[in-house]
Amino acid sequence: MTATDGANTESLIDQLVSSWLERPVRVHWARASGLPLPDRFEAPSITFGGLATAWLDLDTVVWRASRVAFTPGLPATLAVTDPVLEVTVAQAAVDRWLGRFDLPFRLELGADALIVHTEVAALPLARLDARIGIVNGWFVLQPQRASFLGMPNYLATLFRTYLPLPPLADSARLADIQHAPGRLTLAFALRDFTEAVTPGLFLRLQRRLTPTVEGPFGGLFKPPRD
Repeated sequence: MTATDGANTESLIDQLVSSWLERPVRVHWARASGLPLPDRFEAPSITFGGLATAWLDLDTVVWRASRVAFTPGLPATLAVTDPVLEVTVAQAAVDRWLGRFDLPFRLELGADALIVHTEVAALPLARLDARIGIVNGWFVLQPQRASFLGMPNYLATLFRTYLPLPPLADSARLADIQHAPGRLTLAFALRDFTEAVTPGLFLRLQRRLTPTVEGPFGGLFKPPRD
C-alpha cells in the first residue's frame, strides 16, 4: 500500500468510524496489509476530542493497540491486541469536577506532580506534591513532598487521600502517567479481546474503549452495585 493509498484509506475510515460513533475521530496506523482492502493494522490509534463523561470532562481520548486483525467468516471477527486507553484532562475540568464535592483541598495539575493545596479562610495551610496511584483498584493521591505553614512536613508524606472516582475494573490497570502544567494524561492497559462483526459491534466497542456521557468508561471502571 502506498502512502497516498494509506492516507485515502485513513480518511475513509475516519468518516466511517465518525459516522458509526456519532462523533468526530481521527484514525491512524503505522502499517496496514491485506488485499483488496486492508485487514491487518499495526499500531493503530483512534483519537477523540472533547468528550464529556459522568465524572470528568476530557480534553482528548486516544485508543491505541499494537495490532488489530479482521478475520472473514460467519460471523467475521475483529481481534484487538494490547489495547490501551489514554485520557487527558485539563485544569478547568478538574476545577469543575472538584466543585461537586465538599473536599478540604484544591488540586493543581503541575509540571511533574499533582499539587494539593489546603487552605483555611483563604489562607494557605499545607501543600502536598503527590502522584496518582491505585490501591486495591481505587485511585489515591500518594504524597511525595509536603509542607505545613511553609515548613517541610515529613510525616504528611506517610498519608494518602482517596479520590472520589469509581474503582478500576479487574481487566484494566494504570499503565502510565504524564504530567504537564495544567494537564494530566493517564494511560490504562486493557485485556486483549475479540468481537464478532455483527449488529451492535461499534456500540460494544464504544462501551469497551471510550468514555460516554451517560455511563462510566465502558470496561475501564467497575459498574456500580445495585
